[in-house]
Amino acid sequence: MELVAATALLGLGRDAEARVRAVSAHDACLASFGPTHRRTTEARALLNRCDGA
Repeated sequence: MELVAATALLGLGRDAEARVRAVSAHDACLASFGPTHRRTTEARALLNRCDGA
């Protein structure tokens, strides 16, 4: 759910809030699924978008 919220917030231009949620989503995915899981990769990509990478 955090990943969806972060994506929406980023789309609304609420970058700081989006990054907080994206970090939370990435940490949860990493802990639950590991580094190579699709959701973890998706969360990392969103973090990269938040950081402008």
